[in-house]
Amino acid sequence: MDHSATTPIHAPLLRDPEAAPLAPSTDTEKHGKSGEFGSPGRRRRVRGLPHLLAINALVCGVEIVSSAAFTYIPPLLLKAGYTETLMTIILGIAPFLDMVTVPLLAEWSDQCTSALGRRRPFIMFLSTILLFSLIVIPHGTTITSVLSGDSSVKLHMIILAVGVILLDYSYQALFNPCESLLSDLVATSPEWEQTRGFTVYSASISLGCILGYLIVSIDWSSAGFLLGSQEQTAFSVIFVLFLPCLFLTLCFAREKPFTPTRGVAGHALGEIVLGEDYLKGHGKEVGVLDLTQDPPALVRDHPSDGGYESGSSETEETAPLVLPSSEMLRWRYQRFVHTLSRLPHLTMQRVVNGLLRLLWKAVMLLVYLPYQVIKLPLDTWRRVSTAPVVLRRLFLSELFGWMGIMCHNMFFTDFVGQYMYGGLPDAPEHTTGAALYDEGVRMGSWGLFLHSLTACLYAFFVQQHLVHLLGHRLVFLGGMGVFTLSMTATIAAPSITFVNVVTALSGVGFAAITSTPNMLVTLYNSDRGVYMWDDPSPEGGEERGLGTDVAVLDTAFFLSQIILSVSMGPLVDLTGSALPYMVVAALTSFVAVYCGTRIVFTDTHLRQLRLGQF
Repeated sequence: MDHSATTPIHAPLLRDPEAAPLAPSTDTEKHGKSGEFGSPGRRRRVRGLPHLLAINALVCGVEIVSSAAFTYIPPLLLKAGYTETLMTIILGIAPFLDMVTVPLLAEWSDQCTSALGRRRPFIMFLSTILLFSLIVIPHGTTITSVLSGDSSVKLHMIILAVGVILLDYSYQALFNPCESLLSDLVATSPEWEQTRGFTVYSASISLGCILGYLIVSIDWSSAGFLLGSQEQTAFSVIFVLFLPCLFLTLCFAREKPFTPTRGVAGHALGEIVLGEDYLKGHGKEVGVLDLTQDPPALVRDHPSDGGYESGSSETEETAPLVLPSSEMLRWRYQRFVHTLSRLPHLTMQRVVNGLLRLLWKAVMLLVYLPYQVIKLPLDTWRRVSTAPVVLRRLFLSELFGWMGIMCHNMFFTDFVGQYMYGGLPDAPEHTTGAALYDEGVRMGSWGLFLHSLTACLYAFFVQQHLVHLLGHRLVFLGGMGVFTLSMTATIAAPSITFVNVVTALSGVGFAAITSTPNMLVTLYNSDRGVYMWDDPSPEGGEERGLGTDVAVLDTAFFLSQIILSVSMGPLVDLTGSALPYMVVAALTSFVAVYCGTRIVFTDTHLRQLRLGQF
């Protein structure tokens, strides 16, 4: 009896090199400019706007936490007994830790073979740290009383500092797996859907900022909803709001477990790679047998999306496969071995070995972190200098762009309070200087609210249409150009009303820098051999993954904060004015626009770059 079977194919295969080139897809012709984002001949899975909103819900929740919590954190640290200098040091620890660990976490996520996928385990881990910190920070006094039996000031200061560092670290580190997850999910989508996905990502960040600033502006006591103090109530609200955002992303961004394509005896977890001789005789494409299904299914190898999908798990293309008796017998044996290997073996020896491995990793981490802090500058330089040239150019524009935006977002309220209103942050309470400064901070907070509102509305309703008309390059450069002009106008602003109007316009630049660079990384990863031709392959032939590339851009974000934390304080003290905040924001954003003109956006730019003409 013949054991051959006919089974559907479940994923796109690699095409034969000698096959005729694919014709451009109608989606690319219809929705995208030539040479920008999107690759014809790939599987296309279209997702609706509600689905994209659910996938990006977590970044909205993260921004709610960061916008609301970091409005209260500096006053809480000062009230606990920290000086201004120590407070600045505490707020600068997390970016250093992120620069050390986020690239490592990105590499681990690229290689993660968890049943939950590559990104979601890291999202769950970092979210747990964030939720823990949201409990520790507002309830530090209670925790101190429980641990020491009295209200120890020093212990309270330590607990509060640990909570702030964990919150700052986890919220910034969460962006890497979130960005990588979205890039994975839209990697094989048409250009217009990639644009919409990252536009929704940018809008979700802005929406989170809006909600965060609204939470801190509400007087909860007058609203009749008070859980302890004003700060404790606000932290409780953002804790509750973060949970549904987390669960939406975890539930809707469904990932298939990642399986390495190479392994012992030519097969890896759950798959057998079919031999070349057999494939040459039975087709022009490369595939693998899925050991988890019966009857056997040939899964077409599609490395571009890393084994990720969102939404329905049904495939869109099928084709028959007939296996000879010898291959069928081999498949039956391999599937039997695979089934046995997956049976639970929860013996005491495995438990002990697992605990020992966990202890060893903890010890190595304690040794690894101080070592990495010492060699951080060298590692940062090596990470950026060895990156492909397209990533290095994008890194420079990101670095200066984030320096301008973070300088504005971090110090804008202080600029308004001191420079526009003439207030004094260190003035005694109930004095004129303190009253003017507090009034300026409140008005500056309204400016940041309008900034976030503009960014959200622009990203949701305008940016995608402009991209369709003008292309990604002009939209990105135009957005950063508007931000530069806004910062320049702020320097010579005659009134607070004018300042808030131009601050609202600066949200266009924020929307641009939170969407376009991530789309570019997705583009570069869609064909690494073309866009990253100069990427040096490490020992063993393993390629760098998408998470590692996103970590290069995250390094620009972290480095911008570190540079500002080190330089802006002495500069303001030297000049005796808060005006340098906006001057630096204008200058760095102008440099970002210039660097943006050197970014590779299209195939034409890539050809010119390889010829040394761009």
